[in-house]
Formats: sequence, structure tokens, C-alpha cells
Amino acid sequence: MRSETERVVFSRNLESEEYLAASLFIMSLLLKYKEEDYYYYVNVDANMNMDVTTYTSQEVQWQANELMCTDLQAVFAIAEYDGFYEELTQIFWKNDIGGYNRYVAQTASSLHDNQDDNFCIAKSEEDALFYLDVILGIDDILTIREDNEEIF
Repeated sequence: MRSETERVVFSRNLESEEYLAASLFIMSLLLKYKEEDYYYYVNVDANMNMDVTTYTSQEVQWQANELMCTDLQAVFAIAEYDGFYEELTQIFWKNDIGGYNRYVAQTASSLHDNQDDNFCIAKSEEDALFYLDVILGIDDILTIREDNEEIF
């Protein structure tokens, strides 16, 4: 599916005149990226300055599925509540709710550059790999292991 107006979320309700100005801007943006599969979050300040953040459909639909909400609600959650999903799953994991486990990903960077290992809370190793690889964009994952030792 290509980018379209149904995939745009504004940070606030717009007045009629504001909506017209914003629509012209958004339409030019959608035409520019018409072949891309994006969702857009448009942060609009009081002076009608707009900052646009794009999210891939894969990220948005995954988040919507995880939070059991619509795609547009997921865009809003990602943009306005950064880290919400991660905090929620961590609470579930700490309280042994829902079968979540902590997975640690060892990467080439963590081995060679002495960087900290990346981790996530997920229900399975496959879910952890998807989250770390696709959602976080960690591309040099060597191994993923379950590690439920709390080290906070």
C-alpha cells in the first residue's frame, strides 16, 4: 500500500484555515513519496510550523498488533509516548505476566567495539529477533539468548 492521507496523524486538532494550509503541505509530501509505504506524524505548533516524522508500515502495523489498537493510534503512541511499549513489556516481565522473557542480542559491535549488548522483552526468540532487527534496526545480530536475570 502506498502513502495516502488516511495515514497522516496530526499532533493536535486544526482549525479549518489551518487544516487547509496543512493539507496543501501534506499533499505535496504525499506526492513526493507516493511510492513509499509510510505513515506520517505531523507535529503542528501554534505558529503552524510543522515537523513530519515518517514511520514504516511494518513498524506501525506491528505496534498496532502488539497494543491491540488501530494503525493511527499506533502512530500516535509511537510519536507521543516514546518507549511506552518497552516500559509496558518490562512491567509485564518483572511481574511475570503474559509469558514475557528478556532476550539479549549479541552483535558484532558488542564483541568488537566493547559495546553493551542490546536486549528486549518478548514472548519468543522469534519475536525478539523481529523487534531487534526490524523495529530497532540492529543489523549485525550474531546470537539471541534468553536471559531473565534482572540487572537494573
